[in-house]
Amino acid sequence: MVALAQTIDHLIEEQVHDGSAHSEIEAEQMIISVVAERVIDRKIAKSQEQVRNGQYSEFNDEFMTNLLAQAKTRHSV
Repeated sequence: MVALAQTIDHLIEEQVHDGSAHSEIEAEQMIISVVAERVIDRKIAKSQEQVRNGQYSEFNDEFMTNLLAQAKTRHSV
């Protein structure tokens, strides 16, 4: 974990030094944005793979009607 922190600190310094970011805070925000985007991209890729493999449910009117009926049954018990 220490090596990761040192790598991030070095990356922040480089971003500020080469003018990609105006401050350490801006550099940190840029890094966080990139990491968040990568997480989202991985989740999208996983979801696309699940769809290709048929691992999904359609949320149509029939599904919603059945879901509401099940919820009412559970609530009344």
